[in-house]
Formats: sequence, C-alpha cells, structure tokens
Amino acid sequence: MTAVRSASPRAGRSLEGLVAPLREHVLAAVGVARKLKLGGDWLEAASRHDSIRAELEGRVAWAAVAVTLVDMIRTGLPADGARAGAWFGLGASVGWSALDSSLRSLPSDAHLLELLPYLLDTYGRTTRLNVMRDITLSTSREERKKVGSFYTPADVADFMVGAIEAPAGSDLGEWWLDPAVGSGVFLAAALRRYHGSGRVAFAKSRLTGCDISPQACDFAAFALLAEIATETQDPLGTWAAIRGNLLAVDTPSSARAGDLRARLAPGTGPLRLICNPPYATGGVVPMADGRPTTSLYLPFLEMSWTVANSSDDAAAMVVPLALGANRSADHRRCRSAMSTRGGEWTLLFFDRQPHALFGEEAKTRATIAIRRPGPTPSSIRTSRLLKWTSRQRTTIFSESRAAEMGQAPIARLVPKLGSAAEVVLYGALETHRLRSGARPEPSKAAASEIVGTALSADVFVAGTAYNFLNVFRNYPAQLSWRGTLSASGINRLRCSSANEADVVTAILSSRMAYWLWHVECDGFHVPAWFLSELPLLNIRVPENLANQLADLGRLAWAGLQRDMICSTNRDRLTFAFRPTEIGDVRSAIDMLLADLIGADPDTAAMLRDFERRVVSIDGSVRLTRNSRDKGVEE
Repeated sequence: MTAVRSASPRAGRSLEGLVAPLREHVLAAVGVARKLKLGGDWLEAASRHDSIRAELEGRVAWAAVAVTLVDMIRTGLPADGARAGAWFGLGASVGWSALDSSLRSLPSDAHLLELLPYLLDTYGRTTRLNVMRDITLSTSREERKKVGSFYTPADVADFMVGAIEAPAGSDLGEWWLDPAVGSGVFLAAALRRYHGSGRVAFAKSRLTGCDISPQACDFAAFALLAEIATETQDPLGTWAAIRGNLLAVDTPSSARAGDLRARLAPGTGPLRLICNPPYATGGVVPMADGRPTTSLYLPFLEMSWTVANSSDDAAAMVVPLALGANRSADHRRCRSAMSTRGGEWTLLFFDRQPHALFGEEAKTRATIAIRRPGPTPSSIRTSRLLKWTSRQRTTIFSESRAAEMGQAPIARLVPKLGSAAEVVLYGALETHRLRSGARPEPSKAAASEIVGTALSADVFVAGTAYNFLNVFRNYPAQLSWRGTLSASGINRLRCSSANEADVVTAILSSRMAYWLWHVECDGFHVPAWFLSELPLLNIRVPENLANQLADLGRLAWAGLQRDMICSTNRDRLTFAFRPTEIGDVRSAIDMLLADLIGADPDTAAMLRDFERRVVSIDGSVRLTRNSRDKGVEE
C-alpha cells in the first residue's frame, strides 16, 4: 500500500508528487465507470439550481468513483463499489464492483481523507516535468494554466480559515462562502475547525460555494461528505443538501448583479468569504465598477467588500503578489477601493524561491490577503516578501511578521514592510519622492553597447535581480567569452558627469536601495519606474558629502569587479557583479544616506540584518566574504 503524508508540500516534495501516483488509479477507475453507463438522476436533481450545465455522463462516472473513495474513508477498508453504492443510498449499484481493482492500491485510512480533494481532479499530471516525460499531457497542462487553477495545500487553507473564523466558544452563526470552490479545500478546512455541535447540520446549511464548473461543485460536496461520513444516517440526502448550496455559476457576473449573497445566504449571521481565485490573465472581464481587467483574480478580490459587505463579515484570499506590486490602472483602482471601503487588512507576501506556497508544480509569488472589520479608510498591515526552505514551512504562516502601517495610502503599491523600523524608514524616504513622471525613466541598453574599458557617465542596472541588484559601469573588454551576450533588457541611467555617476553607483549599490527594491517590487524584476521614482536619488546632498559618496561609489565599483560571474542560458551570456567584497563600503554608504534623511543611527545595522535574512534564508547560504564587516554573516 502506498505511504502518503499530509496534504502539504514537505521536505522538498511537492503536493503534486504525493497525489499524482494515486490519481492515476482514480483516473483508471473513472474510465471503467464511464463504460458502465450509470444513471445520474440523483446527480442532476441535486444540481438543479446551477446556472451552468455540463455533460452528465462524465460527472456520473466521477461521482461513482468519489462515492467509493468516501466509503473507503468511512470504513477504513479496501475499495468495494457494491458496498459503497448501497451505503450511499443507490441500492444495488449494479456494476460498481468493476471499480474495485483500480482503487485497491489506494490507502483506506486518514491519509486518503487528506488527499481526497486533490484526487478529484480532471486535469491529471500537469507539471513541466510530467509534460517532458509524456508530451500527451501538454494539453492538460495548458488547460490548467489557462484557467490559473492551482492546488491550495491543506496548511494554507487551515491558516486562512483560522485567520477569520469566530473565536472558540462564540456562537455568531457564521456561514462560509468560497466563490471559486474547486474541490472544496477551504470549506473542508472550515468544517474540520468547526467548534460547535452538529457538524452534519453545519455542513448542510452553513457551507456554500460556487464555481464555473458543475463538476467542481460535485467534487466539493464529496470532499465535505467525506469529513462527516461516519456521522450521517442519510449520506445521499446529506450530499444532496450540501451540493444544493454549491452553485455552478459565472461567479463575478453573479456578484456584480448583486444576487450571489441573496442566493446563498442561509439566513442571518456574519459571512466568512474565502478562496483561491483563478490566477489566469488574458481575456477581458469587468470589475465591480464595470471597467475591464485582464487579471481574473481582481473581481474575486473585490468580493471581499462587495459581497462580504456587512459590518461583521470577514474575508481571506490567496492571490498573486501582483496585488501589491502591479502598477496597472486596474490594480491601482482595486487597491484604492481596498482603502476606501474600510476594514483591517493584513497582507502577507510569499516569494517563489527556493520553495513556493503552492509547491514545486506551481511556482508563483503569492499574497494571503485577510480583511476583518475595521476603520474607514482601511488600516493596513504588511509583511516582508518571505523566502523559506521546506524545513521552515511549518513556521511561515504567522501574522506576527506583519507591521502596522496605519491608514496609509496603497493605491500606488503596497510596500512589503516587516517591522516598525522599516515602516519608519519607508516614511522618511517617502518625503523625498518626486511626483510620478518628474524624472524620466532610464533608457534601455543592449549588452553589446556596454563593453569597453573606458567608463562613461552611465550607470547600468540589470532588469532582473534576486539576492542583489546587479549594478555596474561597463563590461570589461579584456574578458574573453564564448557565446552571444544576452539581449535581456538593461536599464541605463545617464548622468551629467563621471562624478555624478560615481554618486549614483554608490546609492544603487547600497543595501538601502536593495531593501527598497524588495519593498516596492516583486523580488525579481527591476522595472524602469522603480529607478525613475527612487527617492534615494532625490536627496539633496551637500558638496562635501557628495564627494564622499563619489569616493565610495568608486570603491564600490572596484570591489564589484572582483566578484563578477558569467552565466549562460541557451548560449546567451549574462554578467553579474556581486557585492560580496564591499560589505564595509555598503555599510558606510548606508550610514551616510541614513544621516542625510534623518533616519535612526541603527538603520545600517537593520539593513544588514534584512539582507542576511533575505539572502541566507535559513542561515545556510554564504552571504559575503568580507570579514571586516562584522555585521554581515559569514
């Protein structure tokens, strides 16, 4: 029997890696069930309120397999289709025993309950590695990517439910709505954490959801039934009641029409809205104000205040990092509405490297956005962009790492701040920010234009970064290489003199610049707007201090050249200049900049600690070779 662990990525192994071998048996059983030509009147009756219809034959085949899996969970015994059908209330269930051989390899214990929502998945294996091994899987992979559908691991769902559920012992009569219900991971988590008595009644009346797929609603109902399978005397009636509260509808359209809450609310009580909406981009959908967006998750996020609109309601969603970092007009409007509609927002940011929130099969940067009752305009709490390894995963779900920003404006972007000291530093820098467009954006430079030994009055910054901003003055001509220089975009900042270029080099090489990039951007791209709006370049610097900065800039460039690396990607060469040899120089720059903006004298130390935590992650990665800078970890 296959050994299965908890339904969350662990120790470098993805959730898909746990589920995929078992799902092969489920898919085989579905293939057998299709040939049985089973009747589905009971399934059609339970979904009569759906606005979207779907082919019934495939749904019935999946339902027969789901019933058998739930019965295995209920009994702890190997698959027995005839027993399962009889227990469920479908009588003799002629032919269901044909499913047994396909499902007997599955574990019939608590692990099957944990993995059931992920086994009920029509896409099958869809990771890049799967497609490389079997090109026939590429269609399923493209379909999953097209709709932006990613598994929500159990630990993510449990954390989000816990963040907005009523305190234990309170009897608020809350009800739950997942507007992108999928196979029911969030609603199952809410049921598991339910504090009151009568779990069957709670599941039948207080757990609601919707999805564009009728089959997803079927799956969610089975996932909930599995949680209470030993507690119900009428499994078919219980399943039908649960399924009746799960509607196949175009959720954003129904929300804009104002009838989503009216159709699903079980009566009184505060709403707990929770979901992992589609991450897909492309196509055009209207937002709450009728204006278009190509980011499908934004209309779902708006439901945090348009549907969960009562004073006691709360919401939690896991959405792309773009919520905080994207500067398009639709994202700005959405963030503005987040502020004006009120509430207490906590935004926790997660990087995609070295490990990702959704596991290795869906490497994406993500935000867990939590809205609770609060003031108007909204109060904002944010976190740093968290990087972690699998060893730390159990510790990453905590609101304690969020810093209070108060009723700060967030329409421009949401700064990713992780401490009170960072909030103060960001506020000090904001006083030096020019209005948007006051300084022209850097131009783009081709790599071939940068080669040469003579320094111009130009400073270059690579268009991507991770553990450091790649700042340089040229590519030394005396180097020999084989291959073609990468055509990836490089930002060129033109300065009026070589001395000014030295000052700009110092500023961009500082840890303060690296920190601010992390605060405002996505942890990978270095957009031109970030450099054009960089408040560090607007600080008025007295001539004597400007000369000090220029001297430090020259020292920085000399040190950067001592740790130059060349990477190759498809025969395209990229050069990077790592700041591993200039730790003391960077500290001197940070102290000078902190003094110029009136920041705390401990700012330089705080920035060293920030860099150590971001780059070292769990303390196992070497950060610098400069032993003279004792504030930087060796």
